Amino acid sequence: MLGFYVYALRDPRSHEVFYIGKGIGERVFSHQKDADDSAATQSAKLSRISEIRLAGWRVEHLFLRVGIPDEATAFLVEQAVIDSYAATGLALTNLVKGHHAHELGLSTVEAAIAARLSEPMPAVDAPLVMFKINRAWRPDSSPSDIYEASRGHWKVGWDTRSRAKYALGVAFGIVRGAYEIESWFESTVPGDEGRWGFVGRPAPELERIVGTNIRAINIDGSQNPYRKFLTGFKGAATESVG
Repeated sequence: MLGFYVYALRDPRSHEVFYIGKGIGERVFSHQKDADDSAATQSAKLSRISEIRLAGWRVEHLFLRVGIPDEATAFLVEQAVIDSYAATGLALTNLVKGHHAHELGLSTVEAAIAARLSEPMPAVDAPLVMFKINRAWRPDSSPSDIYEASRGHWKVGWDTRSRAKYALGVAFGIVRGAYEIESWFESTVPGDEGRWGFVGRPAPELERIVGTNIRAINIDGSQNPYRKFLTGFKGAATESVG
């Protein structure tokens, strides 16, 4: 009678929601059974349920939306709720962010537009260096997140440190941030010996290139995490891949 639904599990001790799911029938109660049947809990979700039970409480089961007409729509609602928690920095025990979360889920407006409408990066008549920040970047990364990921630390030589005027943070072939380099500093982090970071500021004169793509030069296919263009950048449509 309820159709597909999206539900939440809540800790009665703190009134904190710790899991979001979707289902039909008795799916909402299945996690309690999994925790009861598991000799050694295998996930943060089941551990939380067991802790609540051992403390003498019962998990609160909440419906967030019922009467959803089909599973595909239920997936969309579930993903939107999970992403809403992530956007506010609230942690859930979900191991999976949601259906097609990477392509269609939580993202800044700029990242969503760039993924669909990015043009090749135009020429820049100034020495610059591009840093690959794939591992640190997320679709919802803030400008400060992108700057921190871009600034280092990197194994850059003296030629780059003495000549590059601009630094670009690039993730998955898209320029995510552009900075004017003000100075360089040697890393003091153990294990980062010989690596350098830069202090910079946003470069409004290069705002036009943020969100453009450099896929043609294939920085993602290179083992080197940066590419230098110390005589300027000719444009992604014409720049040599080598």
